[in-house]
Amino acid sequence: MTEFTFSRSIIAGKKKESSTPGNIAYALFVLLCFWVGAQMLNLVVHAPGVFEHLAQDSSRPRIEIGLAVGTLFGLVPFLAGCALLGVVALIMRWRRYF
Repeated sequence: MTEFTFSRSIIAGKKKESSTPGNIAYALFVLLCFWVGAQMLNLVVHAPGVFEHLAQDSSRPRIEIGLAVGTLFGLVPFLAGCALLGVVALIMRWRRYF
């Protein structure tokens, strides 16, 4: 077996201060990626014939979901959940200092 040695300890090293603007930018980037992915899946599913080919049941009515409806019921709950988690994390952080 190969043994790996590191010049300094990984766990007990200097603690780097986290950057709040960097964390916010990363969270917004991840949010954007999820939103783009959801929109791409929406486009693929609503392309002519793709959904019918996958379901192979054409007796059901076709459901049209526009960009505004997909954003309202996809992006808004995700943002609300992120805000709720952020508030909980902020309260937990404040409780640690006070």
